[in-house]
Amino acid sequence: MKTTDIYKSKIFFLFLSLLFLFSNIFYTAAEEQPAAVQMKEYLRYLSSDELEGREPGKKGNFDAANFIADNFKKFGLKPLATDYFQNFSISSGVRITDKNSVSFGVKIEKPGVPLDKIKPIERKWTLKEDFYPISFSDNASFSGEIAFVGYGISAKNFDYDDYKDVDVSGKAVIILIDSAEGRPKIDKFKEYSEIKYKVSNAKSKGATAVILVKDQGDSADVFIPLNMVRFFKSNNIPVVQATRTSISKFFPKDKQLYVVEQEIVKNLKPKSFIIPNTTVNISVDLEIVETSVPNVLGMVKGTDEKLSDEYIVVGAHFDHLGWGGANSLYRGKTTQIHNGADDNASGTSVILELADRIAKNPLKRSVIFFAINCEEMGLLGSNYYARNPLVPLEKTVFMLNLDMVGRMQDNKLNIIGTGSSPYFSQLVDSISVIDNLILSKSVDPYGASDHTSFYSNNVPVMFFFTGLHSDYHLPSDDIEKINFDGMLKITDFSMKILDFVGNNSKKPEYILVKMDHQEMAAKAGAGNGAWFGIVPNFEDNHLGFKISGTSTGSPAEKAGLKNGDIITKFGEKVINNLYDLTYAIREHNPGDVVVVELLRDGKLMKFNVELSKRGK
Repeated sequence: MKTTDIYKSKIFFLFLSLLFLFSNIFYTAAEEQPAAVQMKEYLRYLSSDELEGREPGKKGNFDAANFIADNFKKFGLKPLATDYFQNFSISSGVRITDKNSVSFGVKIEKPGVPLDKIKPIERKWTLKEDFYPISFSDNASFSGEIAFVGYGISAKNFDYDDYKDVDVSGKAVIILIDSAEGRPKIDKFKEYSEIKYKVSNAKSKGATAVILVKDQGDSADVFIPLNMVRFFKSNNIPVVQATRTSISKFFPKDKQLYVVEQEIVKNLKPKSFIIPNTTVNISVDLEIVETSVPNVLGMVKGTDEKLSDEYIVVGAHFDHLGWGGANSLYRGKTTQIHNGADDNASGTSVILELADRIAKNPLKRSVIFFAINCEEMGLLGSNYYARNPLVPLEKTVFMLNLDMVGRMQDNKLNIIGTGSSPYFSQLVDSISVIDNLILSKSVDPYGASDHTSFYSNNVPVMFFFTGLHSDYHLPSDDIEKINFDGMLKITDFSMKILDFVGNNSKKPEYILVKMDHQEMAAKAGAGNGAWFGIVPNFEDNHLGFKISGTSTGSPAEKAGLKNGDIITKFGEKVINNLYDLTYAIREHNPGDVVVVELLRDGKLMKFNVELSKRGK
């Protein structure tokens, strides 16, 4: 930037600051208290037990959507779809049918009788007593031999592999779960304790069915509840959990389950083996419940003849976790409502207040208020909108996302995405001085919230966020802990941002952010592991794992991977989902060259990718 340009820019933003200062004096004095009261009422209802955590597909979620739509109508917003709702279909649950079964064939050896001449004794299991399907199991059947593979871990970095001395190709495998909890001697295997990892690893070793069993403890015979786990397909493999009591009966006398388990933990050496003289028949049949759910959208038409054909989107997701489910961090014995006062009744309440204000005083550009559904399930609502926009995305000039803005402390506000357009950083700095806010800025526009769906489609974004806290994804995220004064400050701050972008004749320019390597490393979790550098796409895809792009400077970008590519194989590992890819990368080191197979526009392609260390 030239010196004269810098000078002009400073003069401009000084003028901007003074303008906001004087406008804010009069606005705040008249409106601050009523606005705070009104937002409290919005949030009180949205986070009430009556809505039971606003889980998509459930009554509380529909009631919340109707509440938002009614307010949009009251404010005078124009509906962009039928009755303000953009409906789309989701997989909202899993239902067990009567076609699930497990039975064993056991041959009892008889002196002088060849084993192949002995007729196996059939032992049938009872559903919900002896076994229970796992949510992400495919509807599939298996018949064949069984192998016990300990904790199902393959950890090259620790020179440990439960599959080293046993061939599980075409077999069912019995795998211990919950291995890392409370076991200091194998705590180093904690990163391998996820059930999805164990199933993915079993697939890669050739297993064609999985039986999970809990290790010793009070909950050894307690089943994992059916939760809808998206983005993980088991690739035609039936997966069930067995009670410890039931599965132990099939272990030979010299290799009882509790004995081999203790030996593994004590010696940190695998004790895998084929269960002798025993076969198993497994059939899993789960019915996926499809439900139509709504996004809620309303628009305030712009006042300028030309600029009104350009759009600002102000978004916040209104869904939460219901009574808990797969994304809850609650580990209590009884289920509880997750009201999600901060996550994200707070952001929803702010956009309602902003909609009311802008409806009374429209901007030159049109503003769309977007109450987004199914964010907690993987940005489903915003992804759906990005694929099915109600106004052209190329005419969408800015997206402001508010997610968890109810716990402000010490006037601190996190702003993600200031690098997505040239003047965003300076703009928020100038306004923060007036509003006495302390900003923590990140140029990185990507993140685990709905603005990512827009930035991936070349829309400049900002994401406002007051930080994680000890009540995140817990039943304790309640209204009593909300800082309404802080919410009001964020509302006023947001209003100034929208006022500037909405009335400025020059639209924000989209920038493809080139992240600083150190920052990138920090966001990626640092560590010494191999780095690939893709941006996940959370659409359902049955061909492999789809990506939304690559991180700037990443091995994936250098190799030529692009938005829309569907990864089907990473090295020797078949990829069906994000977890498969994550675990495949984990097995490699920086400097490894991996052949990545993918589908691009239906064509199979191969790329040689040299993995690097994070931040390099």
